[in-house]
Amino acid sequence: MGKADPLIIGIHKGIRANRHGSYKTQHNNISEATHFVKALRELGFGVNKWKNITNKHVGAVVRHWTETGLAVGTIKSYLSGVRRVCSIYNKESNIHKNNSAFGLKNRVYVDNRDKSIDRETYSRVVDKLKSSENIEDKKVAAQLMLQRELGLRNEESRKFDPNRSVMHDGRIFVHFGTKGGRDRCIDQPSENAMKAIEYAKTVISGKNLIPDKMTEKQWEKQFYRIIRKHGISRTEANASCHGLRHLYTQERYERITGFKPPCKFESKQDFKINAERSAGNHWRKLDRDARQILMTELGHGPDRNDVISQYIGSV
Repeated sequence: MGKADPLIIGIHKGIRANRHGSYKTQHNNISEATHFVKALRELGFGVNKWKNITNKHVGAVVRHWTETGLAVGTIKSYLSGVRRVCSIYNKESNIHKNNSAFGLKNRVYVDNRDKSIDRETYSRVVDKLKSSENIEDKKVAAQLMLQRELGLRNEESRKFDPNRSVMHDGRIFVHFGTKGGRDRCIDQPSENAMKAIEYAKTVISGKNLIPDKMTEKQWEKQFYRIIRKHGISRTEANASCHGLRHLYTQERYERITGFKPPCKFESKQDFKINAERSAGNHWRKLDRDARQILMTELGHGPDRNDVISQYIGSV
């Protein structure tokens, strides 16, 4: 039996000792970094300590992955775990934060179609679920409200703790279930957002909306069964519940800028005409500022304008 790879050992020790993010995030980081180590060995590199991993090593592995046809999205995911482990063993790690430094391009195609769930469908479903005598229906209603009013992902909504998430200054702290373990704050929650949180408090069991008698996986399946039954699906509503995050993002954009996002118009030219009519020559700065705010509030990195454009359209 061969000797265990010191980098693989380092991954497990580092992630488990630091316990950054949810169990799922830790598991993903271990898997991602392990893929990196295996590729590193295939290329003949003998480095044995994570603190000695440099951009040269990462760049070589990325080129190898690219040449073998690995999807760009998958490579980016693997790099997330690599950066995490490197930062554990070297607080001053200089591994490039921007994927473009390794020749990875951001998504360039953006579908400017509006992918949000219409307000009428959302209101109808939530009202019906809230009026139900079944506590599971009420919990689903609470999750949908959190997704719609706070822009939470599905996992974030079911793990949301309404009793510990409102900070003393009024901001909303999003911690549990976040993608990549990236905590974030929503700086200016709306009145409806606060109402959603208050409603969640009335149906919560334990620390979040997952029923005590169910595992997270069981509740996730039940959640989707219930919303499909009430008409929230790509087939019936032309959008999944993720469309509520789109709806939040679009409305938040309009609150910040004073004009509707590009996806609400037939063409980019129509959007620009409307934006200029609303804000004059300042519309471009307002658009840029709004995108930066939304990247932070939705839990994406500062260079992920391509992702934000999936929600609001590009210009």
